[in-house]
Amino acid sequence: MSAGSSLPYRLRPNKAVDRELFLSLLMRLAPALSLEKYHYVGLGGPFLEDFRLVHARLGLERMTCVETEEEVHKRQLFNRPVASIECVHKTLEDYLDGIDFEVPAIVWFDYTEPRGITTQIERFARTIGAVPLGSVLRVTLNANPESLGKPEANEVSVEIDGAASGDRKEKPTVQEWRLARFKERVGQLFPSGLSAEDMTQKRFGFSVLRVLKLAVEKEALNFRDRQIVWALATYYKDGQAMVTAALVVCAADDAVVGDLVKGWEFNSTPDAPHRLDLPALSTLERLTMESNDEVGAKMAFKLPKSDMGEDPITVFKKFYRIYPHFSRVEL
Repeated sequence: MSAGSSLPYRLRPNKAVDRELFLSLLMRLAPALSLEKYHYVGLGGPFLEDFRLVHARLGLERMTCVETEEEVHKRQLFNRPVASIECVHKTLEDYLDGIDFEVPAIVWFDYTEPRGITTQIERFARTIGAVPLGSVLRVTLNANPESLGKPEANEVSVEIDGAASGDRKEKPTVQEWRLARFKERVGQLFPSGLSAEDMTQKRFGFSVLRVLKLAVEKEALNFRDRQIVWALATYYKDGQAMVTAALVVCAADDAVVGDLVKGWEFNSTPDAPHRLDLPALSTLERLTMESNDEVGAKMAFKLPKSDMGEDPITVFKKFYRIYPHFSRVEL
């Protein structure tokens, strides 16, 4: 677990919205799939907040939190909010290799290390054939293009506002250099049609999701008894850029889950993920935006855009019902 994953959610509003979207998906599926009987497996960090919410919203009793760092594992044993949570000191991969699920599972692969992204994607894809039908799988992946490395200054040419340095024909740009590194990293999973523009901060997450979708759908071809229903995909940045995707492993002839997912207001796929780029707001700004259609007429200023480039008012209107509110409580 990286140090960043222990940051409180009040410092990561987009991550908080992403989590609420996943919980909303589970609640959408709960009546049809009887999720309260499922086995939830994930990485809970030192405070196990995800586990507390899954138990509170869905009533799951069987939950397993997996952690590789010994000191974090000890904190989990101390902090676990529900006695039925099993805290295991292992890697997630080792835990999954050693278990045969007796009931369908909800498994969250929460990865933050970018260098192992190909192995992470391949492991997630293989899991669709190892879990019982009806299982829900979710993965979080690092989507920072700078993780591909930094070229030496003499290895690349420079382009600024359309003007290129004199060595443009002999040397690649930074994005072209990254594209070559990305192709080396993902190997046979490299999607056709990717260009240097897809290696920028605004677009790299879409490239990662394309690799994920390709890996999962290739793996699904090996199983005639099951189908994959993509349910949720997001792209956000709270410090590090991240992407997530969630799917349901259904019986090949199942149509119920597909209809449920398609009718859900936040349904999204790796081809068109939600871009979570919510602004940091004061309480007065939030209340004004919630209660007025013409926000520009009420607020005599423009909210800043992040480097993801989304319009903050448009994004807020889309997700205002699950926008996180934090307040201090004295205990």
